[in-house]
Amino acid sequence: MPSDDKAAQTKKPDEEHLAWAIDQRAEIQRTLLVLYRFVRDNLPGRLDVDTRYLLDLLIGAAFSLWRAVFLAETFRDIVQIHESQEAFLEKVITDNAITFADDKANRHWTVEYYLENAKIRLERAISYADHHKNLNLTGELMGFLRLKGTLGAELTRFEWESAHYTLRALFKVVAPDTDLIATPPTPPSSARSGG
Repeated sequence: MPSDDKAAQTKKPDEEHLAWAIDQRAEIQRTLLVLYRFVRDNLPGRLDVDTRYLLDLLIGAAFSLWRAVFLAETFRDIVQIHESQEAFLEKVITDNAITFADDKANRHWTVEYYLENAKIRLERAISYADHHKNLNLTGELMGFLRLKGTLGAELTRFEWESAHYTLRALFKVVAPDTDLIATPPTPPSSARSGG
């Protein structure tokens, strides 16, 4: 198996994915900057409790998407996910620390962790906004969070884009005058063609 390890280490990155990841890292950084400016410009006393809670959920989701963007280049199947879970747990137990290099080495599981963390926060924000702000976002946005990109990197990227779109759409609830653009993602060709 050493030759397989060496082959995995010398494999060239997918340039199409790298271009996507760089573009999306820039987009999530723009989202983080808008969130930062909003926090900086709005002291806690200026925001109602509902807005503060929604903002907290959105910041957590944004961080998770920021972390996930460079982990999205992976085909996830149950065997690879299981192997990554085992290796990740071993690393936590033996070293009591996790770095981005560990996240990347175990990306078959960690990308799902960060995406699911973001989506759980966004689902909670949708439900909260619907209830406390008398909105009806569930029908409009929840479908974007029901995706699971385990059938290829292209679908993982679409899962990420869908969560990011939802984050930006929800930020408009917190800051209706924002100039942050929320554009629904286009499904990958494999999803549109049914294969």
